[in-house]
Amino acid sequence: MTTKLLTLALLLAAGCSGEERKPQVRTAEPQPPRRVISPPAGTTVRSLPPHAIRADSVGPYRLGEKVSTVMAQLPSGPRIARLEIPGVVRTSVIRAEDDAVLIGGETTSTAMFVAVVRPDVARTASNVHVGSSVSDLVREVGPLFEDPEHARDPRLVVPEALRNARVVLDGERISAIVIAHDPAPVKLGPQPEPACKRPTPAGKDQLGACLTGAGELVELEDDELVVHPPDSERVLYTLRAPGRVFAAPLRSSGDARDELVVVSRTDESHRRTWTLVAYRFEGTRIVRTVEEKLYTLTAMQSRWIGADLDDVDLYLELASRPDAIEVGGLLTTRAGAQIRDVALLSPKVVTRRHHKPPPGDPQEGKTEEGKPAASGGSAGASPRTE
Repeated sequence: MTTKLLTLALLLAAGCSGEERKPQVRTAEPQPPRRVISPPAGTTVRSLPPHAIRADSVGPYRLGEKVSTVMAQLPSGPRIARLEIPGVVRTSVIRAEDDAVLIGGETTSTAMFVAVVRPDVARTASNVHVGSSVSDLVREVGPLFEDPEHARDPRLVVPEALRNARVVLDGERISAIVIAHDPAPVKLGPQPEPACKRPTPAGKDQLGACLTGAGELVELEDDELVVHPPDSERVLYTLRAPGRVFAAPLRSSGDARDELVVVSRTDESHRRTWTLVAYRFEGTRIVRTVEEKLYTLTAMQSRWIGADLDDVDLYLELASRPDAIEVGGLLTTRAGAQIRDVALLSPKVVTRRHHKPPPGDPQEGKTEEGKPAASGGSAGASPRTE
């Protein structure tokens, strides 16, 4: 009995003590690990059309990227076409996006160009795409780039805001957009005003040029080029231009006058030849500074790249250098009305010929018929050329 009373007293004493109970701290319950779902091994996440056309890429296809990296992005393995014609073209073309995007470059090298040949696969930030009109291009992207030191086929235009793009035209519609490395040097700082400003042509059948330093208009007739002052119909010169593809003025850096360059094409049964002729006015004479065959393509060679000769076309660009003219551009093949293949042409360098007539040359200032050039006022007169 005494032991029970002692135990009860101790319990009462403990319960009445002034010590406060320490609060119990609850620890957070452990969270289950976050679940991450990864794509199956061996698969690649790809961006889907429509892709963005930029200065350095078309969607995931970038200029300068290793061709092996580009091929690894294709979902069903690479489809490669070899385009090789000696002196004309030499490249491999990778077909992507159901043949709507073409990537060009050697398989052991990097991508040199990316071309879009269908409307539903890629477009610029301003929604210009294959199938858009030239007016859409100018309105949405900006004015076309014009440089006196460059001349190009009028079916090939370059937007000012996208200078490394080459836009191929079929009439008034875009048939291909090509993004490529632009080798043209960048001019830094303000450029001096030219001594002669080219007259503004009245239509597409005229060119404005500074051939004599005074400014002239060049009428583009069927097989002739007729040169006259901008404010007069008086004919100064008439030049024969059979098979003309295009004609344009071309000026070298620091020169006050233009040359008149003419690219023509000769069609034979199984052969086509593109030729460049350049004219320069010296005193009262007109002389040829360039006359050279640029590219020759035969029916057999066109079959090497899987095309008929009639389905192959060249779009040429010319760049003036102090003693030469550099030539390049694009080769295209067609399947029906649509462009199938695009490739960069093998570049050419054509050296100018320099003419220095001997003092007192009796032929200076005369036409081929022996009539003074100044009196050759009819459209049938042709100035003497050398």
